[in-house]
Amino acid sequence: MPAKPRISGKLTAEISRHNRFSLGNVQTGLFPGPDHQVTQSTPAQSRSESVIAINPRNELNMVGASKKFFEPKKYHFTLGPVYTFDGGKSWSESRLPMQSTWDVMTDPTVAFDGSGTVFLVGEPNRFGHAEIGEEDLVGLGMVVYRSTDGGVTWSEPIQLTTDTNDDKQWVRCDNNPGSPHRGNVYVAWGARSPLRFARSVDHGVTWTGAGNAAPGTQLATSAFGPDISISADGTVHIFWHYPASGTIEYLRSVDGGASFHRQPSAVSGMSSLTGHLPENYDWPHFEHGQFRVLTLVTSCAVPGDVVVVAWADMREGHSRIYYRRSTDNGLTWKGPQSGQPLLPQVTYGDFECFHPQIACTTATGILGCTFYVFGQWQGQQYRINVQLAGSWDFGKTFPWFVTVTDQPWNPLVNAPSAHGHSEVHFIGDYFGLDAGAEDFAVLWTDTRTGVQELFSDVVATKEVVYPHIPDLVGEILVGITQGGGGLVVVGGKLLKVPPNSPLVRLLQLLAGRDRLETADIGDLEDALEDVRQHPSRQD
Repeated sequence: MPAKPRISGKLTAEISRHNRFSLGNVQTGLFPGPDHQVTQSTPAQSRSESVIAINPRNELNMVGASKKFFEPKKYHFTLGPVYTFDGGKSWSESRLPMQSTWDVMTDPTVAFDGSGTVFLVGEPNRFGHAEIGEEDLVGLGMVVYRSTDGGVTWSEPIQLTTDTNDDKQWVRCDNNPGSPHRGNVYVAWGARSPLRFARSVDHGVTWTGAGNAAPGTQLATSAFGPDISISADGTVHIFWHYPASGTIEYLRSVDGGASFHRQPSAVSGMSSLTGHLPENYDWPHFEHGQFRVLTLVTSCAVPGDVVVVAWADMREGHSRIYYRRSTDNGLTWKGPQSGQPLLPQVTYGDFECFHPQIACTTATGILGCTFYVFGQWQGQQYRINVQLAGSWDFGKTFPWFVTVTDQPWNPLVNAPSAHGHSEVHFIGDYFGLDAGAEDFAVLWTDTRTGVQELFSDVVATKEVVYPHIPDLVGEILVGITQGGGGLVVVGGKLLKVPPNSPLVRLLQLLAGRDRLETADIGDLEDALEDVRQHPSRQD
């Protein structure tokens, strides 16, 4: 299968800030950084079904979460939050307070609000009792946690509802500067059960449903895996796909969640993974994979009143990512009613594309869609890679895509048994994607270590390309003696550098390289700026 080559290096907002001397040319595209291992687990602590959120007040702070198993063959787990304060280079784990009546916690979802508070919504469960006809896990409602320190510590859980049939929740915060409902937090959930809803207008301190109803307002009689997106004007969009149906259903609110109005189906005539794949214990799976897969909808609101919804579709005989878009805030939809392929220019052959997630960069409006690709990579056994496609025209086209993972991973390794059935493996029904000002953050399940762990990457949408670094450094080093002072050329001017200057040592270090990384650029240009501002200052 053809794919764009992986490009090393990445551009962050810091490079744009540092690019004062025009040392390089900015190129647009998708530029993955190195993969980073997020968790350090034992074989009994398998990690799957992940989410990630970027702090809009500090993009070096990200919070993720996933299932963290303690008896993977029995499908017993809790939720394991993780956090980073260095942009994903290193991660730590935190713990959620649990009540004594809870045995497990499932289906994580996380989101930051504009103040830097992060919310994690989970479903507590207790172990079922087969002798009285109970399921293996019995739901105990829906709870929300808050963290005001970037995911390091979490509040005691706030109970949204005690209904026992709740599942597949999603949370979103309205962080749009022009929204009259900025600061609101919205949660929706449902899994072959009524679509339920809760909201907070005081940063998660108190919660209601639609209008003045209690949390857990029923918005529709039946739903599965609802997804929430929020437009710049504060319009709230909720989408869901019921397994084996041919539609994606849609509700919208224009009053901050006080009321919702049912819209015509956003998509009709699609082909769900359920009903078009072989099944074990009612769970679909690919021909060469034992892990369960589902069609879950994902959505995103982007600038210009554009709303995009995407899903995994089986109409081509293999799973592909399809999508549909609206340009009038969800009132009408463009293109075929059944949607269009995300990457029509790519021939995936026998590969399976599934579990899409979409997000939009907040400063540049670039839409990204990440997904798993399962197949025989380079003649190996069946493996999974993570790919990311990007759109620079608000979802009209997705001309570029990259493989995010440094290497494919084997879903058979250290896989839990879904609901205790050894014939059905579990890698999660979704994985994590979020967007910052210009970059995308991805968090996924990976088994390259021999254990089901979490890995992360930050994919930049810009990269600075430089001339041959030794030539550049040689030009700057004009007049500088070995280890001593001299002259540098900055902006066409000769400036004096004191002996043993950090600039001299830095330039000598960089002279043997053919590429500058982000940290190098910042260090070099800060040193040049220091020389320009203080040409006669001694070290």
